[in-house]
Amino acid sequence: MLLRRLADRTGLTAAVTAVLPGGGGHGWRERGAVLVQLAVAIVLGARNLSDAEALQAHHQGLFGPGVSDSTTRRALADLDEQVLAALARARAKVRRHVWSLLCLRPGGFPG
Repeated sequence: MLLRRLADRTGLTAAVTAVLPGGGGHGWRERGAVLVQLAVAIVLGARNLSDAEALQAHHQGLFGPGVSDSTTRRALADLDEQVLAALARARAKVRRHVWSLLCLRPGGFPG
């Protein structure tokens, strides 16, 4: 839960979502949230998309409604070289922001 909340609160989920193609309609899942959920599922032990889908279904309190493996596959298919470069820039911007906040904190990184 901490990783998911950290991604949301630091702006990483929003930054990733801004880079990825958007959509709409019934059942649309923001691609940034899909990728963050996949990353958290991997940390929890998912070794493939079926594992990720099962973990998300089991931990709905953490993930919210689960993302199907086909939705995750489509989100991954959108990751071409340009999108990957934009994702790297977005992650770097969020990382700089987080480190600047930590530098301003008395005592630095919290133990």
